Amino acid sequence: MRYRLSVFVVMLSLGFLTIAVAAAETKAVQTMAGILLKLNHFPSDSEKETLKTIVEDEATTAHEQVVAQALMNLQHKASADDKPKLDALLADESVPESVKTLATIILSLEHTPTEADKEKLQALTSS
Repeated sequence: MRYRLSVFVVMLSLGFLTIAVAAAETKAVQTMAGILLKLNHFPSDSEKETLKTIVEDEATTAHEQVVAQALMNLQHKASADDKPKLDALLADESVPESVKTLATIILSLEHTPTEADKEKLQALTSS
């Protein structure tokens, strides 16, 4: 009985460790959140270069590429071409919450993120 309890505790601990690792944000999400945190109307030229690198990186997911492209195209608010793509991300259950958070913020953006949005972005950069 004691052996079974020990095995159970070890398995439970490994499960929590797996969840914690899975919750860590990708480098692309962290970078895009950082860009949005400092955003003032549109990304700078150097930030656009960073976003271009994210879009072209093979490690970047298709969902992250959509967000990075929308952020690159941003001029005070999301472009008309990018809005349907971002809406599609929000409707897709397979899209990670962190990517949905970025998409939601970009869709609702008017020049700069709100204070509430900045709190969400800060959480994504420190994951």
